[in-house]
Amino acid sequence: MKTSKKKMTKEKIKEVAIELFNREETLSVTTNHIAKEAGISPGNLYYHYKNKEEILIEIYQEMSDTFVGYNSFTRIIQSDNPLKELSKMFDLYGELFWHYRFLMRDATVLMAIYPRLKSIFSERQEKRIKQIESLLHYLLEQHILERIPAEEISLRAKLHWFISTYWQTFITTGSEITKHSIKEAKVVIFKLQLYPYLSEKGKEMWEEIEDIR
Repeated sequence: MKTSKKKMTKEKIKEVAIELFNREETLSVTTNHIAKEAGISPGNLYYHYKNKEEILIEIYQEMSDTFVGYNSFTRIIQSDNPLKELSKMFDLYGELFWHYRFLMRDATVLMAIYPRLKSIFSERQEKRIKQIESLLHYLLEQHILERIPAEEISLRAKLHWFISTYWQTFITTGSEITKHSIKEAKVVIFKLQLYPYLSEKGKEMWEEIEDIR
């Protein structure tokens, strides 16, 4: 019973923290703000989390674990239409990124301040880029993409990741993150990074992706 209550309190702290981080500037939100909003004492919060960095790391790991749980790359390569499945995955990513939008907005600043968060983020970033490389190779092997030199695969994978992850940082230099701006990153990747390199087979598959044609 005690363990269950402890877990519920930790979840409440995370939920409140996400809400505050999304609503305010992440750096301006303190553990005292989080505790007050959660209806607990600062001491109770520190019983569960030593500091703000621990909260941020657990939230990031939660987002990352959800991403992994989509099993995206396996689902894409097992699909009859990998492009359509990729589009569906991007829609899931969009909902996930919206829920944790403060991370998309403030990632570079947070990593500069919190070294452990940066270490975890960097490690997972490398894994994601390697997965994108593998996916591009697969799309080429299946003759869905063409005219992409092998030596460009690594650079293109990094570019795909950069657009997906840092587009919202760019958006916030002039406005607020919206669901539209998150969707915009998908459109950029599909229309500018994928469509120009589709084979005839790929273009037939593209016709089934209604929301970005």
